[in-house]
Amino acid sequence: MLFQYNVYFVLLSITAVVSATVAFATWQCRSNSSANKPFIAMMLAITGYATVAAMEAFATALSEKIFWSKLEYVGSGSVITFFLIFAMHFTNKNRWLTPRNTALLWIVPTFNVILVATNEWHGLVWSGFSPLSNEANVVVYEHNLGFFWVMGCVYTYTFTGIVLLIQKSLSRSVMYYKQSRITLAAVAVPLLGATLYMLRLTPVGLNITPMCFMATGLLLFVSIFRFRMFDLIPIAREILIESMSDGVLVLDVKNRIIDINPAAKRLIGTKYQHIGQPVAQVLPEWQKMVNLYYSSESFKTEMFIDLETSNYVELVITVLYSDRKQLTGHLIVLRDITQRYLVESELRQANHRLQNQVLEIELLQTKMREQAVRDGLTNLFNRRYFDEIFPKELSLAEQNSAPVALIILDIDYFKRINDTFGHQAGDFVIQSFTNLLRNYNDFQGIICRYGGEEFVLVFPGLTLEKAFSHAERIRLAFQETRLEFVGKEIYATVSGGVGVFPIHGKTKDELLQAVDGALYTAKLDGRNCIKCVAHS
Repeated sequence: MLFQYNVYFVLLSITAVVSATVAFATWQCRSNSSANKPFIAMMLAITGYATVAAMEAFATALSEKIFWSKLEYVGSGSVITFFLIFAMHFTNKNRWLTPRNTALLWIVPTFNVILVATNEWHGLVWSGFSPLSNEANVVVYEHNLGFFWVMGCVYTYTFTGIVLLIQKSLSRSVMYYKQSRITLAAVAVPLLGATLYMLRLTPVGLNITPMCFMATGLLLFVSIFRFRMFDLIPIAREILIESMSDGVLVLDVKNRIIDINPAAKRLIGTKYQHIGQPVAQVLPEWQKMVNLYYSSESFKTEMFIDLETSNYVELVITVLYSDRKQLTGHLIVLRDITQRYLVESELRQANHRLQNQVLEIELLQTKMREQAVRDGLTNLFNRRYFDEIFPKELSLAEQNSAPVALIILDIDYFKRINDTFGHQAGDFVIQSFTNLLRNYNDFQGIICRYGGEEFVLVFPGLTLEKAFSHAERIRLAFQETRLEFVGKEIYATVSGGVGVFPIHGKTKDELLQAVDGALYTAKLDGRNCIKCVAHS
């Protein structure tokens, strides 16, 4: 195996070393970027490509040159495939790179390698070889249709990657803008070199494509360390801060604005950056805010900003310190809560209206409950209330071993009063008797209009003697009452029966029946009298 040093060998060797250096430096960065690994693989492929190209330039025997030339196609196919994969990761198109699609990307380069390896059988790639007379280790390859097919594949893969990078270069992000343009410059160099080589515009026998990739490696190397190409943190931070809906202002120790995002400018109603200006000039309410948060590390409040726009904002101020715990400034986060404030205001108003409606409903319900247990004419409790409350009073009295007196009073000859003087006169007599009952309610008893001209009185804790005496006082007072209606005097009396729980009955019905019997006896004895339940 004969070799001869020459300039081509040296240039291609330098290309291999530079590419390997870039791959190693990228690996040392330990980046979490998904584009990191395909980039390293691409640079290693360039290293291999340049190495075998250097060996082809180093060799002197034709068979050896052909051997190394065939291996060059393994390197070039790997370079363009890894470049396309790298471009997809760098432009966030890597979701398309499923295992199946990745395998499909390798089919064409693999076919090209097989096509070159079997050239002796078909001659589709090289139709012949002619060494230069004046250069013993330089061979001119006579290209056939297969060579142009291979170059078309190289152009297709490379051009597709370039298109993806161009699309990303149009991004608004300044970080992406710089990175993508450097990457475009880097990949344009080998594309130009391949074109010159194919058109035979390069020195005879020299494949400058690997050396062009050396330039690519150098440019990407600069991009990695100068612009932190694979550092996702600054890219993510810029995208986040610039596109977030919350306003962000960063102040230095002198409360001058050193950074402001578009949302903050919108919220405070300005179109300018105001970088370097005191925040007090931009936000007149700043001094008031300072006084509020002065004694705390972080402060959160809500305020109304009325500049060019009127907004309700939630404001969070955080004090910033250096690693040495020295004050470096403040971070202000503004969140537009105008819609929330308006909705909450509407909710408060609706809640106030609802509370008023609930109060009205409660008053109405109370009134309806009262109406349900009150007699419409006298406003005394009605029979429904008596039927509900009397059993409870008896149960409570039984627990306490206490008596409960029951008095039933009935206005005498009430039908005759209605027939003689009219129903309005009858209502007047009932109302007059009701007023008398209220005036004589010394024992705070329960007074009910049981129906028509009949009334029941319940006195918890009252003995039979006291109940009888109380009923007699009522009878005498009503007998002496002068009733005058529409210029006519009405004489009315009342009869009654008295009984006591549990002597005369242990249930509501038993006691009612017993006292009603005493009332019946009073009616039989000529009315206008009170009778107690007779002892059995």
